[in-house]
Amino acid sequence: IISSLSPELRVPLSVLSSNLELLKDNAFHSSRELQAETFLLCEEAIESLMRFLDDVQFLNIANKGELKIETSLFSIEKLIENIMDQPNRLFYKTNRVKICTELTEPLFCSDQKLLSRTISGLIDNAIRFSTQEVKVKFAGNGKDLKIEICDNGYGIPANEAEHIFEPFYRCSNARMISGNGLGLSIAKKAITCLRGSISIESEILKGTKVKLTIPKNDC
Repeated sequence: IISSLSPELRVPLSVLSSNLELLKDNAFHSSRELQAETFLLCEEAIESLMRFLDDVQFLNIANKGELKIETSLFSIEKLIENIMDQPNRLFYKTNRVKICTELTEPLFCSDQKLLSRTISGLIDNAIRFSTQEVKVKFAGNGKDLKIEICDNGYGIPANEAEHIFEPFYRCSNARMISGNGLGLSIAKKAITCLRGSISIESEILKGTKVKLTIPKNDC
């Protein structure tokens, strides 16, 4: 855990330190463009750090059994729109994510915020570990919402599959790629809290398919 925490904290802090030093050294001479770019890098570093700490806090709350759900009736199409319009996500403004919907009922009752966080994290994972198209399918019959997220990336080694939901666990074939190993553990905790299920099918160098089933709550 310590080895996983170290780079997640050190990298953004190093970015902040180096760019603040640059601003200090060029306080009276740097162009507006350089200042704007430097501030943007600092903001991104802070956002990365805050997101990581937020993930750790989420798992802490979930592990203590204190994760609460807040249900509401919402449009699935609107949920998808909000998910794809998050500027802090890797998939933001990319054309690699292809959405498909097969819905018999446009509205769904669940915890929209928790569901959005889970799906966003899984799409981020798929984008991170694949250079090709990521397919996301939403299907619903009015009772359950089924979601599939498919990529053609590195895949998960069969002998490591049992560990993928453990916090900070990173597969041996993906340790050179940035990440903190919290994405799947967060998804598992969130889906369990929603009384749903999550399963993963994967094959090395052929890709991974994540399947979610979330039952509809009463609203």
